[in-house]
Amino acid sequence: MGCAEDSLRKYIEGDRQAFSSIINEFKDSIIFFISTYVKDPHTAEDIAADCFAQLAAYPSKFSFRSSLKSYLFSMAHNMAVNHIRRHSRITFLETSPDIAADDEFERLESSMLADERSKMLHDALPKLNDNYRTALYLVYFENMSYNEAAAAMNKTAKQIDNYVTRGRAALKKILTEEGFSYDG
Repeated sequence: MGCAEDSLRKYIEGDRQAFSSIINEFKDSIIFFISTYVKDPHTAEDIAADCFAQLAAYPSKFSFRSSLKSYLFSMAHNMAVNHIRRHSRITFLETSPDIAADDEFERLESSMLADERSKMLHDALPKLNDNYRTALYLVYFENMSYNEAAAAMNKTAKQIDNYVTRGRAALKKILTEEGFSYDG
């Protein structure tokens, strides 16, 4: 197990400061991941805070059989999907664009996507099937193994392999149609 798991063990044993290292390690990537679902950085921050609060309140739910990273991303995925389900029936009339939210999302996006290739890939990801997009994001942007991504998505490693393979093919087609070269 890694440093995050060690920090959680310390937190469980009573070291309240150890939890801040978990938040520092995963906060930005969890918010960014959730933002790809909810399309709003403020909502993503709220959901991420709920995700960390759930871990802090119920640390014993983590079994230490998988990585804490995949556990947190699984929780974040489930919370984002639940948020979308709860709010899908509600329609809001937008009276003015939220410039601050757009600026915050752009700041978060630019900090997460350091190079132009990552930016091009990230811009094409929303055009993919949800499972393909999530699997590719976890494997390539979060550097998760297929087993970790499977745990995060509540799928099998074989399903992740299929999603990644099919997602890469679909992504290659999208990028080629948009005039980008894709090294695959």
